[in-house]
Amino acid sequence: MKGNLNEDFKAYLIDNDYKPGSRLDNELELAELFHVSRGTIREVLMHMQFMGVIERIKNKGTFIREFTYEKLEESISFCFRFSGFGFEELKEARLYMELAIMPLIVKRITPEQAEQLKQNIKQMEKYLDIPEKADALDKEFHVMLFDISGNRILKIFSNVVHLLFRRQYREKFLNPKSKQNSLRDHKALLEAIMAENLDEACRIMRQHISQT
Repeated sequence: MKGNLNEDFKAYLIDNDYKPGSRLDNELELAELFHVSRGTIREVLMHMQFMGVIERIKNKGTFIREFTYEKLEESISFCFRFSGFGFEELKEARLYMELAIMPLIVKRITPEQAEQLKQNIKQMEKYLDIPEKADALDKEFHVMLFDISGNRILKIFSNVVHLLFRRQYREKFLNPKSKQNSLRDHKALLEAIMAENLDEACRIMRQHISQT
């Protein structure tokens, strides 16, 4: 019953068009509205507070929480890290997301951003003999691509990349040969992006992720 009440309360907030900063009715009014005890509605409010949906301010009331991009990213990132998703599922999601951002990157990349990618590639080339360092730069390259896409919602889901670069998934790639292959793909990908060759960029990305 409590689980259903939590869902009913979420629906109530959405259906009544509550916005960030909106003040909710007090516990007694909400308890009467949902035909439950104050103790029960208090538990629902505590659940919503734990989820980060509301905030309770002493002597002022209960309000819909103001969500900044940073807070949302932090919350989703935390959930991803404890999600228990399997490697193949994460890899599949990563493939579709990185292919999805390619048109945005080709369209929006600036000379400054292209230079940042070039510098990343140079650094990776420099550290090929230190696979752990090269792998960190490899991850940075892909996170930068999400930044370049200019879509903040997609950028939040770049957390999938962070998960896939956890050490337990990367052991077999922590060698100079593997990093050399990644470096080759990064160079080719940047060339395709700068040439505005979307089909080639997608082909390289698909090949690159399938091997990692």
